[in-house]
Amino acid sequence: MLLGLTAQAQKPKKIEIKYSGFLNFDEEKYPGAKILTRDDSGQIHIFHEGVDMWCDQAIHYGKDDFIEAYGNVKMKQGDTIDMTAKYAEYSGKTQLAFASGNVVLTEPKSVLTTDTLYFDRVKQQSFYKSGGTVVRDSSGTITSTIGRYYMSQKKYQFINQVHLVNPEYVLDTNRLDYFTENGHAYMYGPSTIVGETSKIYCERGFYDTQNDTGYFIKNSRIDYDNRIVEGDSLFFDRNKSFASANNNIKVTDTLNHSVIKGHYAEVFRDKDSVFITKRALAITVQENDSIYIHGDT
Repeated sequence: MLLGLTAQAQKPKKIEIKYSGFLNFDEEKYPGAKILTRDDSGQIHIFHEGVDMWCDQAIHYGKDDFIEAYGNVKMKQGDTIDMTAKYAEYSGKTQLAFASGNVVLTEPKSVLTTDTLYFDRVKQQSFYKSGGTVVRDSSGTITSTIGRYYMSQKKYQFINQVHLVNPEYVLDTNRLDYFTENGHAYMYGPSTIVGETSKIYCERGFYDTQNDTGYFIKNSRIDYDNRIVEGDSLFFDRNKSFASANNNIKVTDTLNHSVIKGHYAEVFRDKDSVFITKRALAITVQENDSIYIHGDT
């Protein structure tokens, strides 16, 4: 039992310098530090607890277990995370990293670019707070003011002025939780999805960016050409040009000046058809008079 406790209580390993072309000291400018510089055979190679780092020059504070890396900085964590930058700092004690200058973070499903990035290896999270862009081939490009990437969950969280663009539509929202493995996106706050033939509004919703289907609640609405579909909850299938609505639904035909209400509706845009059931009520305005038609469907 004591042996087991001793093994668990081992001190974490310190930053290791695998390779450096030149070694210098400048106690006046960098007290207690080693100045490492690359040579013609290769960059400085730094290693710590499963992470490799390369750079052209580094200031290594051995006592503090801290390093500053300059020039063509590259950081690699296993087969999943690669990062490049002009400058980086890393603490062996806290396993916190900071990178700045044309930062590019690459994982299997996406590429993040920003000017400054913070990376917490213990929590396996990285985040930016001064603007960033994430590119994913199948779902397009996402920009936001603040962004956080949860590596274990393969999830991005974008906050403030979130803007997603792909060939089929443009999405704008206050907050977007996006999963890179399946392309699922969760929207919070006033949100719009604008395509060539439709516009969706909601204040909370889900969108499958791979299959182009969505589910929307809280003041949700779909504008289809001359029809407006509203309801407590809406389902949308872009590929089938289909939408359905549940509870307190309202379909407004702006061309024919009619309104249909009920508690369930299906709208097929390509067929130019609407199906409504559960206490259906149709209201048609003709020459300033309203005609009311009731029915189960």
